[in-house]
Amino acid sequence: MATYQVVHYNPAGTGTTAHMARVERGLSATGPWTVIGQMGLINDLPGPNGPEGYFYDNTVPFDTAVWYRITEILPDGTNGNSSVLGPFTLVGNGNVVLSDPLRPWADIEFDFCDTAESLNAAVCNPSGEFIWTRFGPRVRAADAGLFNILNAERPADVYARRKDHTGALRFLTKSLAAIDQVYDLFTAGGPLYLRAPDVYGRTDFFLQPGDLPEEYLSELVDQRWPHRTWEVPYVVVDGPLGPQQGTDCANWCAVKATFPTFAALTGTWGDLASGVTICP
Repeated sequence: MATYQVVHYNPAGTGTTAHMARVERGLSATGPWTVIGQMGLINDLPGPNGPEGYFYDNTVPFDTAVWYRITEILPDGTNGNSSVLGPFTLVGNGNVVLSDPLRPWADIEFDFCDTAESLNAAVCNPSGEFIWTRFGPRVRAADAGLFNILNAERPADVYARRKDHTGALRFLTKSLAAIDQVYDLFTAGGPLYLRAPDVYGRTDFFLQPGDLPEEYLSELVDQRWPHRTWEVPYVVVDGPLGPQQGTDCANWCAVKATFPTFAALTGTWGDLASGVTICP
Protein backbone atom coordinates (compact mmCIF):
# COMPACT_ATOMS: atom_id res chain seq x y z
CA MET A 1 0.00 0.00 0.00
CA ALA A 2 1.22 3.52 -0.77
CA THR A 3 1.78 5.44 2.47
CA TYR A 4 2.37 8.87 0.91
CA GLN A 5 0.94 11.07 -1.83
CA VAL A 6 3.44 12.33 -4.42
CA VAL A 7 2.79 15.98 -5.37
CA HIS A 8 4.53 16.96 -8.62
CA TYR A 9 4.76 20.69 -9.30
CA ASN A 10 5.82 21.65 -12.83
CA PRO A 11 3.79 24.57 -14.28
CA ALA A 12 4.60 25.22 -17.91
CA GLY A 13 6.05 28.53 -19.04
CA THR A 14 6.33 30.24 -15.64
CA GLY A 15 9.95 31.32 -15.33
CA THR A 16 11.05 31.97 -11.75
CA THR A 17 14.08 32.64 -9.60
CA ALA A 18 12.56 30.76 -6.66
CA HIS A 19 14.48 27.81 -5.21
CA MET A 20 11.76 26.83 -2.72
CA ALA A 21 7.98 26.62 -2.64
CA ARG A 22 5.51 26.47 0.25
CA VAL A 23 3.17 23.46 0.27
CA GLU A 24 -0.33 23.76 1.76
CA ARG A 25 -3.13 21.17 1.91
CA GLY A 26 -6.90 21.64 2.00
CA LEU A 27 -10.13 19.69 1.70
CA SER A 28 -11.35 21.76 -1.26
CA ALA A 29 -9.85 23.64 -4.19
CA THR A 30 -10.43 26.92 -2.34
CA GLY A 31 -9.14 25.88 1.10
CA PRO A 32 -8.96 26.62 3.93
CA TRP A 33 -5.27 25.79 3.66
CA THR A 34 -2.85 24.29 6.18
CA VAL A 35 0.91 24.62 5.67
CA ILE A 36 2.47 21.14 5.66
CA GLY A 37 6.00 21.84 4.42
CA GLN A 38 8.26 23.13 1.68
CA MET A 39 9.60 21.65 -1.54
CA GLY A 40 12.85 22.44 -3.29
CA LEU A 41 12.59 23.58 -6.91
CA ILE A 42 14.83 22.29 -9.67
CA ASN A 43 15.34 23.68 -13.20
CA ASP A 44 14.48 26.91 -11.45
CA LEU A 45 15.93 29.52 -13.82
CA PRO A 46 13.55 31.72 -15.82
CA GLY A 47 12.51 29.91 -18.99
CA PRO A 48 9.68 28.23 -20.89
CA ASN A 49 9.71 24.96 -18.97
CA GLY A 50 8.96 26.43 -15.56
CA PRO A 51 10.26 25.13 -12.20
CA GLU A 52 9.86 21.54 -11.04
CA GLY A 53 9.52 20.05 -7.57
CA TYR A 54 8.30 16.98 -5.74
CA PHE A 55 6.70 16.75 -2.30
CA TYR A 56 5.93 13.47 -0.54
CA ASP A 57 2.93 13.96 1.74
CA ASN A 58 2.87 11.15 4.30
CA THR A 59 0.49 12.90 6.70
CA VAL A 60 -2.41 12.96 4.24
CA PRO A 61 -5.54 11.23 5.60
CA PHE A 62 -6.45 7.99 3.85
CA ASP A 63 -9.55 7.76 1.65
CA THR A 64 -10.08 11.54 1.67
CA ALA A 65 -9.97 13.89 -1.33
CA VAL A 66 -7.41 16.67 -0.82
CA TRP A 67 -5.98 19.59 -2.81
CA TYR A 68 -2.56 21.24 -2.63
CA ARG A 69 -1.64 24.89 -3.06
CA ILE A 70 1.98 25.41 -4.14
CA THR A 71 3.38 28.93 -3.73
CA GLU A 72 6.88 29.82 -4.91
CA ILE A 73 9.06 31.66 -2.39
CA LEU A 74 11.22 34.30 -4.11
CA PRO A 75 14.77 35.12 -2.97
CA ASP A 76 13.54 38.23 -1.12
CA GLY A 77 11.07 36.11 0.89
CA THR A 78 7.94 37.30 -0.92
CA ASN A 79 5.43 35.02 -2.65
CA GLY A 80 5.76 34.22 -6.33
CA ASN A 81 3.58 32.11 -8.62
CA SER A 82 0.90 29.96 -6.99
CA SER A 83 -0.91 26.86 -8.29
CA VAL A 84 -3.65 24.59 -6.92
CA LEU A 85 -3.32 20.87 -7.68
CA GLY A 86 -5.88 18.13 -7.10
CA PRO A 87 -7.98 16.39 -6.12
CA PHE A 88 -5.84 13.51 -4.85
CA THR A 89 -7.08 10.54 -2.81
CA LEU A 90 -4.67 8.14 -1.09
CA VAL A 91 -6.45 4.81 -0.68
CA GLY A 92 -5.90 2.98 2.62
CA ASN A 93 -6.37 -0.67 3.50
CA GLY A 94 -7.24 -0.41 7.19
CA ASN A 95 -3.69 -0.88 8.48
CA VAL A 96 -1.76 1.29 10.93
CA VAL A 97 0.98 3.50 9.43
CA LEU A 98 3.71 5.28 11.41
CA SER A 99 5.68 7.97 9.57
CA ASP A 100 8.35 10.60 9.97
CA PRO A 101 6.93 13.60 8.06
CA LEU A 102 10.44 14.84 7.22
CA ARG A 103 11.70 11.39 6.13
CA PRO A 104 8.95 9.67 4.09
CA TRP A 105 11.27 6.86 3.02
CA ALA A 106 11.25 5.52 6.59
CA ASP A 107 7.44 4.89 6.79
CA ILE A 108 6.32 1.63 8.40
CA GLU A 109 2.97 -0.05 7.70
CA PHE A 110 1.71 -2.48 10.35
CA ASP A 111 -0.42 -5.55 9.68
CA PHE A 112 -2.62 -7.37 12.23
CA CYS A 113 -2.62 -10.85 13.76
CA ASP A 114 -5.74 -12.98 13.46
CA THR A 115 -5.88 -13.74 17.17
CA ALA A 116 -4.02 -12.91 20.34
CA GLU A 117 -3.04 -16.57 20.62
CA SER A 118 -1.23 -16.51 17.27
CA LEU A 119 0.71 -13.42 18.37
CA ASN A 120 1.76 -15.05 21.63
CA ALA A 121 2.85 -18.17 19.77
CA ALA A 122 5.02 -16.15 17.37
CA VAL A 123 3.24 -17.70 14.37
CA CYS A 124 1.16 -14.71 13.30
CA ASN A 125 -0.39 -15.48 9.90
CA PRO A 126 0.11 -12.20 7.96
CA SER A 127 3.18 -12.18 5.73
CA GLY A 128 4.26 -8.70 6.83
CA GLU A 129 7.14 -8.26 9.26
CA PHE A 130 5.47 -5.47 11.28
CA ILE A 131 2.46 -6.45 13.40
CA TRP A 132 0.34 -3.92 15.29
CA THR A 133 -0.91 -5.13 18.68
CA ARG A 134 -2.63 -2.22 20.45
CA PHE A 135 -2.46 1.20 22.02
CA GLY A 136 -1.53 1.54 25.66
CA PRO A 137 -3.73 3.52 28.08
CA ARG A 138 -4.31 7.16 27.18
CA VAL A 139 -3.84 9.75 29.92
CA ARG A 140 -4.93 13.39 29.64
CA ALA A 141 -2.97 15.10 32.38
CA ALA A 142 -4.30 18.02 34.41
CA ASP A 143 -2.49 21.36 34.37
CA ALA A 144 -3.44 22.63 37.83
CA GLY A 145 -2.01 23.52 41.23
CA LEU A 146 -3.57 23.51 44.69
CA PHE A 147 -2.10 25.89 47.30
CA ASN A 148 -3.09 25.77 50.97
CA ILE A 149 -4.29 29.05 52.47
CA LEU A 150 -3.66 29.77 56.15
CA ASN A 151 -6.88 29.50 58.19
CA ALA A 152 -8.95 28.61 55.11
CA GLU A 153 -10.92 25.39 54.67
CA ARG A 154 -10.15 25.07 50.98
CA PRO A 155 -6.93 25.57 49.00
CA ALA A 156 -6.51 28.05 46.20
CA ASP A 157 -7.01 26.33 42.85
CA VAL A 158 -4.91 27.53 39.93
CA TYR A 159 -5.74 25.72 36.73
CA ALA A 160 -5.27 25.87 32.96
CA ARG A 161 -6.26 23.87 29.92
CA ARG A 162 -5.91 20.11 30.30
CA LYS A 163 -3.07 18.53 28.33
CA ASP A 164 -3.54 16.37 25.24
CA HIS A 165 -3.14 12.67 25.85
CA THR A 166 -0.03 10.60 26.40
CA GLY A 167 0.02 6.90 25.63
CA ALA A 168 2.06 4.04 24.21
CA LEU A 169 2.43 2.19 20.91
CA ARG A 170 2.66 -1.59 21.11
CA PHE A 171 3.77 -3.69 18.16
CA LEU A 172 5.70 -6.79 17.08
CA THR A 173 8.49 -7.27 14.54
CA LYS A 174 9.27 -10.65 13.01
CA SER A 175 12.77 -10.32 11.54
CA LEU A 176 16.18 -8.78 12.16
CA ALA A 177 15.67 -6.57 9.10
CA ALA A 178 12.45 -5.25 10.66
CA ILE A 179 14.39 -4.27 13.80
CA ASP A 180 16.70 -2.19 11.61
CA GLN A 181 13.71 -0.49 9.95
CA VAL A 182 12.23 0.42 13.34
CA TYR A 183 15.56 1.96 14.29
CA ASP A 184 15.70 3.86 10.98
CA LEU A 185 12.27 5.37 11.67
CA PHE A 186 12.96 6.36 15.27
CA THR A 187 16.66 7.26 15.10
CA ALA A 188 16.17 10.89 13.95
CA GLY A 189 14.52 11.49 17.32
CA GLY A 190 11.80 13.89 16.14
CA PRO A 191 8.00 13.76 16.02
CA LEU A 192 6.25 10.97 14.12
CA TYR A 193 2.79 10.85 12.57
CA LEU A 194 0.35 8.01 13.21
CA ARG A 195 -2.58 7.00 11.00
CA ALA A 196 -4.88 4.20 12.17
CA PRO A 197 -8.33 2.82 11.30
CA ASP A 198 -11.34 4.86 12.45
CA VAL A 199 -12.39 2.04 14.77
CA TYR A 200 -9.69 3.20 17.22
CA GLY A 201 -11.46 6.52 17.72
CA ARG A 202 -9.08 9.50 17.55
CA THR A 203 -6.34 8.28 15.26
CA ASP A 204 -4.35 10.65 13.03
CA PHE A 205 -1.99 12.75 15.16
CA PHE A 206 1.64 13.80 15.63
CA LEU A 207 3.46 12.25 18.55
CA GLN A 208 6.86 12.64 20.18
CA PRO A 209 8.09 9.14 21.04
CA GLY A 210 10.01 8.52 24.22
CA ASP A 211 12.52 5.76 24.88
CA LEU A 212 12.58 2.85 22.41
CA PRO A 213 12.53 -0.41 24.41
CA GLU A 214 13.16 -3.61 22.42
CA GLU A 215 12.26 -6.91 24.09
CA TYR A 216 12.39 -10.56 23.17
CA LEU A 217 9.03 -12.19 22.57
CA SER A 218 9.00 -14.00 25.90
CA GLU A 219 11.33 -15.61 28.41
CA LEU A 220 9.95 -19.00 27.31
CA VAL A 221 10.92 -18.56 23.64
CA ASP A 222 14.38 -19.35 22.25
CA GLN A 223 16.12 -15.96 21.91
CA ARG A 224 17.51 -17.04 18.55
CA TRP A 225 14.02 -16.30 17.21
CA PRO A 226 14.16 -12.83 15.57
CA HIS A 227 10.79 -11.71 16.94
CA ARG A 228 10.76 -8.60 19.14
CA THR A 229 8.05 -6.75 21.02
CA TRP A 230 8.03 -2.96 21.38
CA GLU A 231 6.14 -0.63 23.73
CA VAL A 232 7.00 2.99 22.99
CA PRO A 233 5.63 5.81 25.18
CA TYR A 234 4.61 9.01 23.43
CA VAL A 235 3.25 12.53 23.95
CA VAL A 236 0.92 14.19 21.41
CA VAL A 237 2.61 17.26 19.86
CA ASP A 238 2.27 19.65 16.93
CA GLY A 239 3.83 18.67 13.64
CA PRO A 240 7.31 19.78 12.49
CA LEU A 241 8.00 21.90 9.42
CA GLY A 242 11.20 21.57 7.47
CA PRO A 243 12.89 20.20 4.36
CA GLN A 244 12.12 16.58 3.53
CA GLN A 245 14.69 13.87 2.84
CA GLY A 246 12.66 12.29 0.03
CA THR A 247 11.45 8.69 -0.24
CA ASP A 248 13.11 5.28 -0.13
CA CYS A 249 14.21 5.85 -3.75
CA ALA A 250 15.02 9.56 -3.45
CA ASN A 251 16.84 10.45 -0.24
CA TRP A 252 20.39 11.56 0.43
CA CYS A 253 21.43 8.19 1.87
CA ALA A 254 20.24 6.34 -1.25
CA VAL A 255 21.87 8.88 -3.59
CA LYS A 256 25.21 8.67 -1.79
CA ALA A 257 25.13 4.86 -1.82
CA THR A 258 24.35 4.76 -5.54
CA PHE A 259 26.62 7.60 -6.76
CA PRO A 260 29.85 7.96 -4.73
CA THR A 261 30.77 11.21 -6.53
CA PHE A 262 28.81 14.04 -8.10
CA ALA A 263 30.41 13.24 -11.46
CA ALA A 264 28.94 9.73 -11.33
CA LEU A 265 25.39 11.06 -11.03
CA THR A 266 23.34 10.27 -14.15
CA GLY A 267 19.96 11.37 -15.44
CA THR A 268 18.05 14.59 -14.83
CA TRP A 269 17.29 16.26 -11.49
CA GLY A 270 13.61 15.45 -12.11
CA ASP A 271 14.42 11.74 -12.44
CA LEU A 272 16.44 11.90 -9.22
CA ALA A 273 13.74 13.73 -7.24
CA SER A 274 10.97 11.42 -8.45
CA GLY A 275 12.93 8.28 -7.51
CA VAL A 276 13.32 6.94 -11.07
CA THR A 277 17.13 7.23 -11.00
CA ILE A 278 17.56 5.13 -7.84
CA CYS A 279 14.66 2.73 -8.45
CA PRO A 280 14.24 2.57 -12.23
